[in-house]
Amino acid sequence: MEMIKKIMHAQQLLPVMPLPAQMQNIRVEVIVLPVVEAQEPFHATGNMKGCLKHYADPSLKEQEKNAWAMS
Repeated sequence: MEMIKKIMHAQQLLPVMPLPAQMQNIRVEVIVLPVVEAQEPFHATGNMKGCLKHYADPSLKEQEKNAWAMS
């Protein structure tokens, strides 16, 4: 994540944002970070058949037939 830091006099910030009285006549460090928006949770709808297909190993398909009986 990219970040910008700058030390400046607090008076320069007053047109942009209010500052408490104890910060108005001193040098301050300003840190700017991007806002990370919360993403909507993914809700799967419908059939999940085949959703893990790209993880399948075709060479193990024969062993899968008896996997439950062997365990």
